[in-house]
Amino acid sequence: MKPLFAVREVLQKQGMASASQIATELKLSVRLVEDMLTYWQRRGTAELVLVGAPKSCGTRCNSGGCGSCSSTSAAPVQAYRWCCDNAGKAAIAIVPIAPLLHGDRNNIDVV
Repeated sequence: MKPLFAVREVLQKQGMASASQIATELKLSVRLVEDMLTYWQRRGTAELVLVGAPKSCGTRCNSGGCGSCSSTSAAPVQAYRWCCDNAGKAAIAIVPIAPLLHGDRNNIDVV
């Protein structure tokens, strides 16, 4: 399987993953995986999300408003989420059209 589609498969299977997680699973460089994820973003099938890093209390709150977290917290982690279940599948649109007419004005055949 080509690496571009392997990245898609991993992201579809996991739902959400970081570039480094995908790179580790596929034994690819993180930079290469990031480029492929950018491709899927441009197609509208993957999106970049920021996931709050766990605080010292084990929660993932971003505000620290509960007061139980330490004052130092890690930066959010960049992850990618698969947006569409139908990505990569061809869509067929059925559009009604007027019948084609053949012949002269006095004798018209409908095809």
